[in-house]
This record gives sequence, C-alpha cells and structure tokens, in this order.
Amino acid sequence: MALTESKIKDLEDKAFEELYDNNEEEWMETTENAFVAAKDWICGGKRPRPDDVLKMLLPMLEPNEKIRRHQEAVRARFKHYREAFGEYLVDKYFIANPEDE
Repeated sequence: MALTESKIKDLEDKAFEELYDNNEEEWMETTENAFVAAKDWICGGKRPRPDDVLKMLLPMLEPNEKIRRHQEAVRARFKHYREAFGEYLVDKYFIANPEDE
C-alpha cells in the first residue's frame, strides 16, 4: 500500500480530506484499534506494516454510515472507495505516529 501523488489527487477529488477532518478523532481511534489488532494478531507483537493495518481496518470501515453517506454525497461509485479511504487513514496514522510501538 502506497499513496502516490496521483492517488492522493483522486482522493482529494472525492473530498476524503473533508470526511477525515470532520471526524478526525473517530478515524484515528479506529485506525489505532486496527494497528493494535494487527500488531497482536498478525505481527506477533512487532510493529505492523501499513498493509497489515489495512487488513484489520477494512472490516471496521465497511459498516460505517458516515462513509456510506459521504460516498453517496460525492457520488463516488468506484469499486474500491472504502479501501482507498482506509489507505488514506493508514497513511495519516503512520505520519502522526512514526515510532508507535
């Protein structure tokens, strides 16, 4: 998982930053829960990589009504909408917590 400049532009076009900013505390808490779960269940207590965190995060995002409403509001119909938002959250989390153990 890596956010390229092109992918970031695509995310900005779908107002991901707005969705993130309006609920930043909730998103960081959810992503931290995924980080801890990946650390415990996938990585044997070692610091997980972003893709490991994403594996744990996606099922947490799937039922989220805020994401569903936002997706509808911006008419985001592409197949991997939640996965792209999950990548966005993981990127934000790792930037904010570069040495999180």
